Amino acid sequence: MLLYYTVNIIISRILLKIMNIEFLLSARFDNRRVIPTQDRLFKAIVSSLNEVNINPLVMLSEFSIIEDGNTLIYSFHPSSDPIYFEFKTDTLFITISTGTFGAGYHRFIVGVLDRIARRLDIEFKENDAHKDPSGYFRNRNFEELKKFFINSLANYAQMLITHHDNGFSNFMISMPYDYPLIEKSYFALSALGYWGKNWFTDFADANEEVRLSMSEEFFIWNNEEMNAKFWFKSFISLIWLYYPFREIIDDKERTMYKKIMYSFQESYKKDPSLKYPWDILIDIAHYLDDENLARFIESKKNTHQPSAEIGFRLENARYSIAAGFTISLPMRMNIFKNNKNLIEFKDINVYIAMQVYSFANDETDVIMEYVLKQIDIAGEDKGEELDIKVKSSNIQSIVYEKELEDDDYIITVAAAAKKLALLAWFTYTGKENRDKCIEAIKSIEVEN
Repeated sequence: MLLYYTVNIIISRILLKIMNIEFLLSARFDNRRVIPTQDRLFKAIVSSLNEVNINPLVMLSEFSIIEDGNTLIYSFHPSSDPIYFEFKTDTLFITISTGTFGAGYHRFIVGVLDRIARRLDIEFKENDAHKDPSGYFRNRNFEELKKFFINSLANYAQMLITHHDNGFSNFMISMPYDYPLIEKSYFALSALGYWGKNWFTDFADANEEVRLSMSEEFFIWNNEEMNAKFWFKSFISLIWLYYPFREIIDDKERTMYKKIMYSFQESYKKDPSLKYPWDILIDIAHYLDDENLARFIESKKNTHQPSAEIGFRLENARYSIAAGFTISLPMRMNIFKNNKNLIEFKDINVYIAMQVYSFANDETDVIMEYVLKQIDIAGEDKGEELDIKVKSSNIQSIVYEKELEDDDYIITVAAAAKKLALLAWFTYTGKENRDKCIEAIKSIEVEN
């Protein structure tokens, strides 16, 4: 089963790159100008991009700098690929990816970079080997840009159909690259939900007029203006990708909830008649402790409208731990990777910590003996050994459980495979959460 998921995700990633529209720009600070330091340049770029008149999406944007300090990553929208800025010697390089978000976003990014260029008094030029394939950076013809996106989607649809006919499925389109593998069968999914094969077949067979209409469903931002549909699809995509359907458990999550509500409010101001997921929005307002907003949404709720069934984080997914170990968990859990060998998962009443070790020895009995000694060195009571094992035949496992205070429990898992070991601690509150921990333990696998 794991091999099936792995092969499907490789095919899916390849197809995503085919659909994606990526190009490179550069601008040189010549001798007539003072060449800035990298730190000052990045600060100037971020400062400019945090201005509403330059970046109207500033309320949804965020940035980070890669550890070596050479690359600034700026995300304009949580559902889109970020832009990469790299400064070498006297030249600023930019990598732009826009394909699966839509023609409107492509136009927006080029416009923002125009304003950045004027602010910095530089001129961006295309890389000869990686020019804007749509031609928009050169000709600025938006109607031609829309046609390019529609034709690209038609070609992409045909590729999906062909690969499905060859036995592949579960295609991930316009998804964050490290998005987990959802454990259910589907034809395709994107930031706007699940898509059936018939939709892509109909699109590939449609005439130009019908394709134009259908493309409005597929792309988040397909028009020039930031209209109600753009803002509506923005918060719908954020719910599909990131909303865990529970209370807030960290600051990053609180920020995402605020972005959902901001996009909803922008959409509602422009068109209150759209089919809003009222129940979800009411819950988010409560989780943000914004009772005034919750009452406002309650007052606008259409009681005759059925509840919207959206959100990938209602599903289970298979997550990579480290060194080939994987585990199946509810997607509502948040993930934290402190280093390449330690990973944590957090939910309201469940906390999981996992540590992976590697060995030169491939004898699982010897590895298991070592791991158990490490547990004993800590000197804490492991509790009682449970009659529970990891299902994978490639893994030897021992599981202990101990009751703590205030209805808290901890399950300790020692697992050994060839040249690898896993130590895991499942802490949960309330016996009603025990089964999900046990099922997760049983699901642990290791890639050969």
